Amino acid sequence: MPASLLTVQKFFPKVKSITDSRKNVKIEVTKGDANSKAVKQHDACAFAVACKRSFHLDGTIISRTVAYLIKGDKAIRYKLPSSVEKEIVSFDRGSGFAIGEYRLEAVPKSNRLGARIGRVQQIKNRLNSEKRFRHITTNIRTVLGGKRPEDE
Repeated sequence: MPASLLTVQKFFPKVKSITDSRKNVKIEVTKGDANSKAVKQHDACAFAVACKRSFHLDGTIISRTVAYLIKGDKAIRYKLPSSVEKEIVSFDRGSGFAIGEYRLEAVPKSNRLGARIGRVQQIKNRLNSEKRFRHITTNIRTVLGGKRPEDE
């Protein structure tokens, strides 16, 4: 069972399958959506409310880089562009979510569920990853599948 399915099932236990999106879709975040006060919540933030309203979904899970749209026992995975990621960080820090039109992006072929990275590429990635600086953005929602501070 893929890790992404287990992550989705933590929020929505009835989900049986996940597919990757093949096309981009537009989402309009309205003033009503932006009034959500569910900061740091994957399933109830302003963007989650907008997605749920736009597509009449049973639920949504919005992380900083990935969105899962749930209808019945199926979930569709989308990639979030940097514009949405910035608004999510702003929202989680209490500055609100700007109303307007946003986009959910199709998952690139190389990142689709079941895609495998070649052995040579794995070795190159490992060699190039030494001493790489990585900034961690704080005071926002947890990483999907990660531990919450109160769980430790």
